[in-house]
Amino acid sequence: MSEVTLYRAIHAGQFPAIKVRGRFVIPARAIDDMEASALAHGLVDAGNYALRPAS
Repeated sequence: MSEVTLYRAIHAGQFPAIKVRGRFVIPARAIDDMEASALAHGLVDAGNYALRPAS
């Protein structure tokens, strides 16, 4: 995946990331969960791991 595609997905809320001091950080938990899902099912939809605003 290209860097531009990843940034677009982050801005669209389709990929989990938070902004810390001007940099995007992907939570390790999200990566671990995506890896486990990929190993179990072979396909991962990153949108399922996108961060939701607190209500």
